[in-house]
Amino acid sequence: MSLSSSLDSMSSSPQSLGEMAESRALVAVRAALAATDSRHTVWIALSGGLDSVMLARLAARAAQECPRRLRLVHVHHGLQAANDDFERLARRLASRLGLPLSVRHLALDEAAFKSRGVEAAAREARLAALTACLAAGDSLWLAQHQDDQAETLLLNALRGSGGRGLAAMPPERALTVGNLSTGRDLPPHARARLVRPLLDVSRRDLETLASQQGLCVSRDWCEDPSNLSQRFDRNYLRHTVLPALEGRWPQAAGSLARSAQQLREEQSLLDELAAELLAKVRLSGAERVTPGQEMEQGQEQEQEQEVQLSLARLGELSEPRQRLVLRHLCQSRGWPVPPRGRLASLQQWIATPPDSVAEVRWHSPVSSLVVRLWRGQLWWQVSDTVTRHGLGDGVSDCQRRELDDRARQSWQALAAQEDEVVIGQRQPGDVMRLADRGRRDLKRLLQEADIPPWQRHQLRVARRARDQAIVALWHPACGWWLRAKPSG
Repeated sequence: MSLSSSLDSMSSSPQSLGEMAESRALVAVRAALAATDSRHTVWIALSGGLDSVMLARLAARAAQECPRRLRLVHVHHGLQAANDDFERLARRLASRLGLPLSVRHLALDEAAFKSRGVEAAAREARLAALTACLAAGDSLWLAQHQDDQAETLLLNALRGSGGRGLAAMPPERALTVGNLSTGRDLPPHARARLVRPLLDVSRRDLETLASQQGLCVSRDWCEDPSNLSQRFDRNYLRHTVLPALEGRWPQAAGSLARSAQQLREEQSLLDELAAELLAKVRLSGAERVTPGQEMEQGQEQEQEQEVQLSLARLGELSEPRQRLVLRHLCQSRGWPVPPRGRLASLQQWIATPPDSVAEVRWHSPVSSLVVRLWRGQLWWQVSDTVTRHGLGDGVSDCQRRELDDRARQSWQALAAQEDEVVIGQRQPGDVMRLADRGRRDLKRLLQEADIPPWQRHQLRVARRARDQAIVALWHPACGWWLRAKPSG
């Protein structure tokens, strides 16, 4: 019988949830539901497979005792003909449970498959579609279970991952919602959360519970045909490797999942140590500003994408601690983590600093990072502009206009009693007349202000309209830090 005909033959009367047997899965879901804020929505990702169907039914049962606003969300991948059947099953289950359902349709392109692979591209697009439903304070529930956790640990081990990768999937984590950041500036109640309530529950437990409820495949849940293809690494582990392990060690999946949990606890301790070490080697806003300068309001927040670390302080750490700090800097901010070769280059700079400006670059599919060594500091800059060379250093017309506008607003805030001025970029041969110092070349003044070479294009110059004499210099790192000798 086809999935479509099975769906058409389903009874329209809802199956009873009231007599669902007390189980480890129900206890876990009830606890997760009680931990949510009743003012916000719990979104349950419903693929139509056994795991997500059981999560939806368990949540609906738990909500009878712990009322919460539940919504189901289904992602139609558009990758195979059966996807239409999955959507029909999701709609039928939502109707049976009396829960609202949102359906998101994906349009995946060949470029994404080529750059990321089918599995990764589909997974990332699915999460993006699910996250788009959320508001601050909401939670998104995924039905990944103990067997999935064991598979993830094995996959990451085979990829050579460290402790963070071997810790596999966390039970919950913060999610980006709209323009909200992932993390540090938002109170806990303002963040969206991704939650995996079934991580301590085995697939066998879910199958047993489904059988107790009289549920069966094709009628009450669907099996994705692609899950049988062992050309995908996870499916090979699921159908070949884990069964072989459990043939020798029956509790293999549970043991691997417990190892992941222990590694996650140990990784959290390493994160605490890394944060403490990072605070010691990172240069604060006050340390970055040349004496006599004043930071403009909001400047420190705007420069979060450009972090400076002290080379001397990093040199006081052991090499393993250096690697811990450098990786943590990226991981804690969602930046691409340095590959092994780039990390080795950074540590070589720490051990033997070069005489001139040095830089390394790397990128992820969505962002790029460049690290430059200059005057005893490592300057980290992240960008979401990815080119085939790594980080896009070009300045767009929009960015130029933004710098011009900020400089003008800052000049107006000074209420400077000057003749009419024109604000623009510096020109070749520009000089400035300073009190007690005479005429000075702008390049020398930028060097004296400790403005890095790659940021000097951001300089804005205020010229007196009547004779084009330079009266002041502005830079986003310094504000209007230098004024010319008054004329006359």
